Amino acid sequence: MTDILIIIAIVVGAACLVATIFVGLKVKNSSAAQNEKWLEEISRELIKLEAASGEASRLVQAQEARINDLKKKLDDDLKYISDSTARGVENIRIMVEEKLSATLDGKLSQSYSVINQQLEKVYRGIGEVNSLAASVTDIKKLFSNVKLRGTWGEVQLGALLSQMLAPNQYASSVKVDARSDGMVDFAVRLPSRDERTVWLPIDSKFPIEEYARLVDAADREQANAALKRLAQAVKLQADSIASKYIFPPSTTDFAVMYLPLEGLYAEITKLPELDGYLRKRRVLACGPTNLSALLSTLQTGFKTVAIEKRSGELWQLLSAFKVQFDKFTAILEKTGKKLQEAQNTIEEAGRRTRTISNKLRTVADIGEDEAENLLSDGDGE
Repeated sequence: MTDILIIIAIVVGAACLVATIFVGLKVKNSSAAQNEKWLEEISRELIKLEAASGEASRLVQAQEARINDLKKKLDDDLKYISDSTARGVENIRIMVEEKLSATLDGKLSQSYSVINQQLEKVYRGIGEVNSLAASVTDIKKLFSNVKLRGTWGEVQLGALLSQMLAPNQYASSVKVDARSDGMVDFAVRLPSRDERTVWLPIDSKFPIEEYARLVDAADREQANAALKRLAQAVKLQADSIASKYIFPPSTTDFAVMYLPLEGLYAEITKLPELDGYLRKRRVLACGPTNLSALLSTLQTGFKTVAIEKRSGELWQLLSAFKVQFDKFTAILEKTGKKLQEAQNTIEEAGRRTRTISNKLRTVADIGEDEAENLLSDGDGE
Protein backbone atom coordinates (compact mmCIF):
# COMPACT_ATOMS: atom_id res chain seq x y z
CA MET A 1 0.00 0.00 0.00
CA THR A 2 2.70 2.48 0.96
CA ASP A 3 4.73 1.55 -2.13
CA ILE A 4 1.76 2.41 -4.40
CA LEU A 5 1.37 5.85 -2.81
CA ILE A 6 5.07 6.55 -3.24
CA ILE A 7 4.93 5.58 -6.95
CA ILE A 8 1.90 7.81 -7.51
CA ALA A 9 3.62 10.72 -5.77
CA ILE A 10 6.73 10.27 -7.90
CA VAL A 11 4.67 10.16 -11.10
CA VAL A 12 2.77 13.31 -10.14
CA GLY A 13 5.96 15.09 -9.14
CA ALA A 14 7.66 14.11 -12.39
CA ALA A 15 4.70 15.35 -14.39
CA CYS A 16 4.76 18.65 -12.55
CA LEU A 17 8.49 18.99 -13.09
CA VAL A 18 8.17 18.26 -16.80
CA ALA A 19 5.34 20.73 -17.09
CA THR A 20 7.34 23.39 -15.31
CA ILE A 21 10.34 22.88 -17.55
CA PHE A 22 8.15 22.86 -20.60
CA VAL A 23 6.47 26.04 -19.53
CA GLY A 24 9.77 27.72 -18.92
CA LEU A 25 11.02 26.82 -22.34
CA LYS A 26 7.87 27.99 -24.01
CA VAL A 27 7.92 31.29 -22.12
CA LYS A 28 11.36 32.05 -23.38
CA ASN A 29 10.70 31.20 -27.00
CA SER A 30 7.06 32.19 -27.55
CA SER A 31 4.91 35.23 -27.45
CA ALA A 32 2.51 36.08 -24.70
CA ALA A 33 -0.49 34.68 -26.58
CA GLN A 34 1.17 31.42 -27.18
CA ASN A 35 2.36 31.24 -23.60
CA GLU A 36 -1.14 31.79 -22.34
CA LYS A 37 -2.38 29.07 -24.65
CA TRP A 38 0.26 26.73 -23.40
CA LEU A 39 -0.51 27.62 -19.82
CA GLU A 40 -4.15 26.75 -20.36
CA GLU A 41 -3.17 23.47 -21.91
CA ILE A 42 -0.83 22.77 -19.02
CA SER A 43 -3.61 23.64 -16.59
CA ARG A 44 -5.93 21.19 -18.28
CA GLU A 45 -3.26 18.52 -18.12
CA LEU A 46 -2.67 19.26 -14.47
CA ILE A 47 -6.38 18.99 -13.81
CA LYS A 48 -6.38 15.62 -15.55
CA LEU A 49 -3.37 14.58 -13.49
CA GLU A 50 -5.12 15.68 -10.31
CA ALA A 51 -8.20 13.75 -11.33
CA ALA A 52 -6.07 10.69 -12.07
CA SER A 53 -4.31 11.15 -8.74
CA GLY A 54 -7.66 11.31 -6.94
CA GLU A 55 -8.85 8.21 -8.74
CA ALA A 56 -5.63 6.45 -7.80
CA SER A 57 -6.15 7.53 -4.20
CA ARG A 58 -9.67 6.14 -4.22
CA LEU A 59 -8.42 2.89 -5.70
CA VAL A 60 -5.76 2.71 -3.02
CA GLN A 61 -8.34 3.30 -0.28
CA ALA A 62 -10.64 0.67 -1.77
CA GLN A 63 -7.72 -1.75 -1.91
CA GLU A 64 -6.91 -0.99 1.71
CA ALA A 65 -10.52 -1.67 2.67
CA ARG A 66 -10.50 -5.01 0.83
CA ILE A 67 -7.19 -5.92 2.45
CA ASN A 68 -8.57 -5.04 5.89
CA ASP A 69 -11.69 -7.11 5.22
CA LEU A 70 -9.56 -10.01 4.05
CA LYS A 71 -7.32 -9.70 7.10
CA LYS A 72 -10.34 -9.64 9.41
CA LYS A 73 -11.84 -12.69 7.71
CA LEU A 74 -8.48 -14.46 7.88
CA ASP A 75 -8.20 -13.65 11.59
CA ASP A 76 -11.73 -14.94 12.15
CA ASP A 77 -10.97 -18.14 10.23
CA LEU A 78 -7.75 -18.68 12.15
CA LYS A 79 -9.55 -18.09 15.44
CA TYR A 80 -12.27 -20.58 14.44
CA ILE A 81 -9.66 -23.17 13.42
CA SER A 82 -7.75 -22.60 16.65
CA ASP A 83 -10.89 -22.94 18.77
CA SER A 84 -11.99 -26.04 16.86
CA THR A 85 -8.56 -27.60 17.25
CA ALA A 86 -8.51 -26.83 20.96
CA ARG A 87 -11.96 -28.36 21.41
CA GLY A 88 -10.91 -31.46 19.45
CA VAL A 89 -7.73 -31.86 21.49
CA GLU A 90 -9.72 -31.45 24.71
CA ASN A 91 -12.24 -34.07 23.58
CA ILE A 92 -9.43 -36.45 22.66
CA ARG A 93 -7.77 -35.85 26.03
CA ILE A 94 -11.02 -36.57 27.85
CA MET A 95 -11.60 -39.76 25.85
CA VAL A 96 -8.03 -40.96 26.38
CA GLU A 97 -8.25 -40.16 30.07
CA GLU A 98 -11.55 -42.01 30.44
CA LYS A 99 -10.32 -45.08 28.56
CA LEU A 100 -6.99 -45.07 30.39
CA SER A 101 -8.75 -44.70 33.73
CA ALA A 102 -11.22 -47.48 32.91
CA THR A 103 -8.46 -49.81 31.71
CA LEU A 104 -6.21 -49.04 34.66
CA ASP A 105 -9.07 -49.45 37.14
CA GLY A 106 -10.02 -52.75 35.55
CA LYS A 107 -6.48 -54.09 35.63
CA LEU A 108 -5.93 -52.92 39.19
CA SER A 109 -9.25 -54.40 40.31
CA GLN A 110 -8.41 -57.70 38.65
CA SER A 111 -4.92 -57.73 40.16
CA TYR A 112 -6.23 -56.85 43.61
CA SER A 113 -8.86 -59.56 43.29
CA VAL A 114 -6.21 -62.16 42.47
CA ILE A 115 -3.97 -60.91 45.27
CA ASN A 116 -6.85 -60.94 47.75
CA GLN A 117 -7.66 -64.51 46.78
CA GLN A 118 -4.04 -65.52 47.25
CA LEU A 119 -3.89 -63.69 50.58
CA GLU A 120 -7.04 -65.46 51.71
CA LYS A 121 -5.41 -68.78 50.88
CA VAL A 122 -2.27 -67.69 52.74
CA TYR A 123 -4.33 -66.62 55.75
CA ARG A 124 -6.18 -69.92 55.70
CA GLY A 125 -2.85 -71.71 55.46
CA ILE A 126 -1.50 -69.67 58.38
CA GLY A 127 -4.61 -70.54 60.35
CA GLU A 128 -4.14 -74.21 59.57
CA VAL A 129 -0.46 -73.98 60.53
CA ASN A 130 -1.37 -72.26 63.79
CA SER A 131 -3.97 -74.91 64.46
CA LEU A 132 -1.42 -77.60 63.65
CA ALA A 133 1.13 -75.91 65.91
CA ALA A 134 -1.42 -75.84 68.71
CA SER A 135 -2.16 -79.51 68.11
CA VAL A 136 1.56 -80.32 68.13
CA THR A 137 1.91 -78.42 71.41
CA ASP A 138 -0.96 -80.41 72.87
CA ILE A 139 0.62 -83.63 71.64
CA LYS A 140 3.96 -82.64 73.19
CA LYS A 141 2.20 -81.98 76.48
CA LEU A 142 0.50 -85.34 76.17
CA PHE A 143 3.74 -87.14 75.37
CA SER A 144 5.58 -85.47 78.23
CA ASN A 145 3.69 -87.87 80.50
CA VAL A 146 5.34 -91.29 80.26
CA LYS A 147 2.19 -93.19 81.16
CA LEU A 148 0.02 -91.33 78.66
CA ARG A 149 2.71 -91.73 76.00
CA GLY A 150 2.78 -95.48 76.48
CA THR A 151 -0.99 -95.64 76.49
CA TRP A 152 -1.16 -93.73 73.19
CA GLY A 153 1.22 -96.19 71.52
CA GLU A 154 -0.77 -99.15 72.86
CA VAL A 155 -4.06 -97.64 71.67
CA GLN A 156 -2.66 -97.10 68.19
CA LEU A 157 -1.29 -100.65 68.10
CA GLY A 158 -4.61 -102.07 69.30
CA ALA A 159 -6.50 -100.14 66.61
CA LEU A 160 -4.16 -101.50 63.93
CA LEU A 161 -4.53 -105.08 65.13
CA SER A 162 -8.32 -104.77 65.28
CA GLN A 163 -8.34 -103.65 61.65
CA MET A 164 -6.06 -106.43 60.40
CA LEU A 165 -7.03 -109.43 62.54
CA ALA A 166 -10.10 -111.11 63.89
CA PRO A 167 -10.71 -110.76 67.65
CA ASN A 168 -9.75 -114.42 68.28
CA GLN A 169 -6.43 -114.02 66.47
CA TYR A 170 -4.79 -111.76 69.05
CA ALA A 171 -4.98 -110.77 72.71
CA SER A 172 -3.87 -107.84 74.84
CA SER A 173 -1.83 -107.77 78.07
CA VAL A 174 -0.68 -111.36 77.59
CA LYS A 175 1.63 -113.30 79.92
CA VAL A 176 3.22 -115.36 77.18
CA ASP A 177 5.00 -117.87 79.44
CA ALA A 178 5.25 -118.83 83.06
CA ARG A 179 8.91 -117.92 82.97
CA SER A 180 8.09 -114.36 81.91
CA ASP A 181 8.02 -111.65 84.57
CA GLY A 182 5.87 -109.26 82.54
CA MET A 183 2.90 -108.99 80.22
CA VAL A 184 3.36 -107.96 76.63
CA ASP A 185 1.06 -105.25 75.22
CA PHE A 186 -0.33 -107.52 72.50
CA ALA A 187 0.35 -111.01 71.19
CA VAL A 188 -0.83 -112.60 67.98
CA ARG A 189 -2.19 -116.14 68.40
CA LEU A 190 -0.52 -118.46 65.88
CA PRO A 191 -1.88 -121.96 65.17
CA SER A 192 0.15 -125.13 65.68
CA ARG A 193 -0.37 -128.78 64.74
CA ASP A 194 -0.78 -129.95 68.30
CA GLU A 195 -3.43 -127.30 69.00
CA ARG A 196 -1.03 -125.55 71.34
CA THR A 197 -1.08 -121.74 71.27
CA VAL A 198 2.04 -120.03 70.04
CA TRP A 199 2.28 -116.30 70.67
CA LEU A 200 3.95 -113.64 68.55
CA PRO A 201 4.74 -110.88 71.09
CA ILE A 202 4.23 -107.28 69.92
CA ASP A 203 5.21 -104.56 72.38
CA SER A 204 4.81 -100.81 71.80
CA LYS A 205 7.83 -98.60 72.52
CA PHE A 206 8.04 -94.83 72.09
CA PRO A 207 11.39 -93.15 72.99
CA ILE A 208 9.93 -89.69 72.42
CA GLU A 209 12.57 -87.68 74.33
CA GLU A 210 15.45 -88.97 72.22
CA TYR A 211 13.44 -88.60 68.99
CA ALA A 212 12.41 -85.04 69.91
CA ARG A 213 16.07 -84.11 70.45
CA LEU A 214 16.85 -85.46 66.99
CA VAL A 215 14.02 -83.51 65.37
CA ASP A 216 15.00 -80.29 67.17
CA ALA A 217 18.73 -80.63 66.41
CA ALA A 218 20.10 -77.35 65.05
CA ASP A 219 23.21 -78.76 63.35
CA ARG A 220 24.84 -82.01 62.27
CA GLU A 221 26.76 -82.41 65.52
CA GLN A 222 23.60 -82.22 67.61
CA ALA A 223 21.82 -84.56 65.19
CA ASN A 224 24.60 -87.18 65.45
CA ALA A 225 24.55 -86.96 69.23
CA ALA A 226 20.76 -87.34 69.26
CA LEU A 227 20.99 -90.36 66.93
CA LYS A 228 23.43 -92.04 69.29
CA ARG A 229 21.12 -91.48 72.26
CA LEU A 230 18.16 -92.74 70.22
CA ALA A 231 20.08 -95.88 69.21
CA GLN A 232 21.01 -96.52 72.83
CA ALA A 233 17.38 -96.12 73.94
CA VAL A 234 16.19 -98.56 71.26
CA LYS A 235 18.85 -101.08 72.30
CA LEU A 236 17.65 -100.92 75.91
CA GLN A 237 14.06 -101.47 74.80
CA ALA A 238 15.14 -104.40 72.60
CA ASP A 239 16.96 -105.97 75.56
CA SER A 240 13.83 -105.60 77.68
CA ILE A 241 11.60 -107.20 75.03
CA ALA A 242 14.04 -110.07 74.40
CA SER A 243 14.39 -110.90 78.09
CA LYS A 244 10.68 -110.64 78.94
CA TYR A 245 8.74 -111.95 75.97
CA ILE A 246 10.76 -114.42 73.87
CA PHE A 247 10.23 -117.92 75.28
CA PRO A 248 10.03 -120.63 72.61
CA PRO A 249 8.07 -122.84 72.17
CA SER A 250 5.41 -120.81 73.98
CA THR A 251 6.32 -117.92 71.71
CA THR A 252 8.04 -117.46 68.41
CA ASP A 253 11.80 -117.11 68.61
CA PHE A 254 11.49 -113.41 67.88
CA ALA A 255 9.32 -110.51 69.03
CA VAL A 256 8.10 -107.30 67.42
CA MET A 257 8.90 -103.84 68.77
CA TYR A 258 6.20 -101.48 67.51
CA LEU A 259 7.18 -97.83 66.92
CA PRO A 260 4.05 -95.64 66.54
CA LEU A 261 5.67 -92.98 64.32
CA GLU A 262 6.86 -93.57 60.75
CA GLY A 263 9.49 -90.85 61.19
CA LEU A 264 10.90 -92.61 64.25
CA TYR A 265 11.03 -95.93 62.41
CA ALA A 266 12.71 -94.28 59.40
CA GLU A 267 15.48 -92.86 61.61
CA ILE A 268 16.10 -96.25 63.20
CA THR A 269 16.42 -97.98 59.82
CA LYS A 270 19.21 -95.53 58.90
CA LEU A 271 21.50 -96.99 61.61
CA PRO A 272 23.24 -100.15 60.32
CA GLU A 273 24.75 -101.03 63.71
CA LEU A 274 21.29 -100.89 65.32
CA ASP A 275 19.87 -103.22 62.68
CA GLY A 276 22.55 -105.78 63.46
CA TYR A 277 21.95 -105.45 67.18
CA LEU A 278 18.20 -106.02 66.77
CA ARG A 279 18.86 -109.12 64.66
CA LYS A 280 21.12 -110.46 67.37
CA ARG A 281 18.45 -109.90 70.03
CA ARG A 282 15.77 -111.42 67.73
CA VAL A 283 13.68 -108.25 67.87
CA LEU A 284 12.00 -106.92 64.74
CA ALA A 285 11.35 -103.14 64.70
CA CYS A 286 8.18 -102.14 62.84
CA GLY A 287 6.41 -98.89 62.06
CA PRO A 288 2.66 -98.64 61.37
CA THR A 289 3.05 -99.37 57.65
CA ASN A 290 5.28 -102.42 57.69
CA LEU A 291 3.52 -103.89 60.74
CA SER A 292 0.38 -103.95 58.60
CA ALA A 293 2.36 -105.75 55.91
CA LEU A 294 3.73 -108.17 58.50
CA LEU A 295 0.26 -109.03 59.77
CA SER A 296 -0.92 -109.60 56.20
CA THR A 297 2.06 -111.91 55.66
CA LEU A 298 1.17 -113.90 58.76
CA GLN A 299 -2.43 -114.25 57.66
CA THR A 300 -1.64 -115.47 54.15
CA GLY A 301 1.63 -117.32 54.77
CA PHE A 302 0.79 -119.58 57.67
CA LYS A 303 -2.79 -120.70 58.12
CA THR A 304 -2.66 -124.17 59.59
CA VAL A 305 1.07 -125.02 60.00
CA ALA A 306 2.84 -125.27 63.30
CA ILE A 307 4.49 -121.87 63.54
CA GLU A 308 6.67 -122.78 66.52
CA LYS A 309 8.53 -125.46 64.46
CA ARG A 310 9.01 -123.10 61.54
CA SER A 311 9.75 -119.89 63.41
CA GLY A 312 13.30 -119.90 62.04
CA GLU A 313 11.92 -120.05 58.49
CA LEU A 314 9.46 -117.34 59.42
CA TRP A 315 12.30 -115.21 60.72
CA GLN A 316 14.11 -115.58 57.38
CA LEU A 317 10.91 -114.70 55.57
CA LEU A 318 10.44 -111.62 57.70
CA SER A 319 14.10 -110.66 57.26
CA ALA A 320 13.69 -110.83 53.50
CA PHE A 321 10.52 -108.82 53.85
CA LYS A 322 12.40 -106.24 55.92
CA VAL A 323 15.06 -105.89 53.20
CA GLN A 324 12.36 -105.21 50.63
CA PHE A 325 10.62 -102.80 52.94
CA ASP A 326 13.88 -100.93 53.55
CA LYS A 327 14.06 -100.41 49.78
CA PHE A 328 10.49 -99.18 49.91
CA THR A 329 11.50 -96.78 52.70
CA ALA A 330 14.33 -95.43 50.53
CA ILE A 331 11.81 -94.79 47.75
CA LEU A 332 9.59 -92.97 50.24
CA GLU A 333 12.56 -90.80 51.27
CA LYS A 334 13.18 -89.87 47.63
CA THR A 335 9.49 -89.03 47.31
CA GLY A 336 9.80 -86.85 50.41
CA LYS A 337 12.66 -84.95 48.79
CA LYS A 338 10.55 -84.34 45.68
CA LEU A 339 7.71 -83.10 47.86
CA GLN A 340 10.15 -80.78 49.62
CA GLU A 341 11.24 -79.41 46.23
CA ALA A 342 7.58 -78.80 45.39
CA GLN A 343 7.16 -77.03 48.74
CA ASN A 344 10.17 -74.84 47.93
CA THR A 345 8.59 -73.99 44.57
CA ILE A 346 5.35 -72.99 46.32
CA GLU A 347 7.32 -70.79 48.74
CA GLU A 348 9.12 -69.16 45.80
CA ALA A 349 5.71 -68.44 44.19
CA GLY A 350 4.62 -66.89 47.49
CA ARG A 351 7.70 -64.64 47.53
CA ARG A 352 6.99 -63.55 43.94
CA THR A 353 3.37 -62.85 44.90
CA ARG A 354 4.55 -60.61 47.73
CA THR A 355 6.94 -58.81 45.34
CA ILE A 356 4.09 -58.15 42.87
CA SER A 357 1.91 -56.96 45.76
CA ASN A 358 4.59 -54.48 46.81
CA LYS A 359 4.89 -53.16 43.24
CA LEU A 360 1.12 -52.76 42.92
CA ARG A 361 0.98 -51.06 46.29
CA THR A 362 3.44 -48.48 44.91
CA VAL A 363 1.16 -47.88 41.90
CA ALA A 364 -1.88 -47.54 44.16
CA ASP A 365 -0.14 -44.85 46.25
CA ILE A 366 0.09 -42.32 43.32
CA GLY A 367 -1.83 -39.20 44.34
CA GLU A 368 -4.44 -37.35 42.26
CA ASP A 369 -2.14 -34.37 41.58
CA GLU A 370 0.64 -36.63 40.35
CA ALA A 371 -1.80 -38.55 38.18
CA GLU A 372 -3.06 -35.29 36.61
CA ASN A 373 0.52 -34.16 35.97
CA LEU A 374 1.27 -37.46 34.24
CA LEU A 375 -1.79 -37.05 32.03
CA SER A 376 -0.94 -33.40 31.27
CA ASP A 377 2.57 -34.42 30.24
CA GLY A 378 1.11 -36.98 27.94
CA ASP A 379 -1.15 -34.33 26.27
CA GLY A 380 1.79 -31.93 25.80
CA GLU A 381 3.74 -34.51 23.93
